[in-house]
Amino acid sequence: MKKIFALLTALLILPTCSIAKDTLQFDFPNDGWHQVASPDGVASKKCFVPYNQSSESYTEMLIFSERVLKSHDIAPLSILHKQLGKDRNNYIDIIPEYISQDLDDAMVTWCSKLKNTCAVERAFQGKDGVVVAVYLNKAPHYSQNMFGQWSNILKNVKIYDGTTPARQGSIIELN
Repeated sequence: MKKIFALLTALLILPTCSIAKDTLQFDFPNDGWHQVASPDGVASKKCFVPYNQSSESYTEMLIFSERVLKSHDIAPLSILHKQLGKDRNNYIDIIPEYISQDLDDAMVTWCSKLKNTCAVERAFQGKDGVVVAVYLNKAPHYSQNMFGQWSNILKNVKIYDGTTPARQGSIIELN
């Protein structure tokens, strides 16, 4: 039954998604983060890793993407659920824990002990579509407050309105 529901949800959401162009304002937690190609080859994803890491060999990665919805009836929470479905294909043992289940700004965390990977994911309403921000950590230290730190960092990602000056490197153009 769950598979049928997931398939129906995917069939309803997938045809309504396309690429958008919003601009984000985001301050990286420390110096050295740089943009790399998406590991899965999707050009519309903006991926960043810390100093001395690459898209082929990384421990931490930030991923920003956006989807334009033809139907405005689909909430960011639904897009986050779709993302979690994709995550479950790669990390079968994850159990998502929601930080926020607001329809327009949702955030979730999960860990896979089998693949030693954790993530914090956020989906929120942009001007042109739904923005998805993901932090992946392939070597989590469970004793650290990774989830608290990164959920606060991702919560500060916002749509850049162009009215305030931004620091160099803090503007991310989605396309």
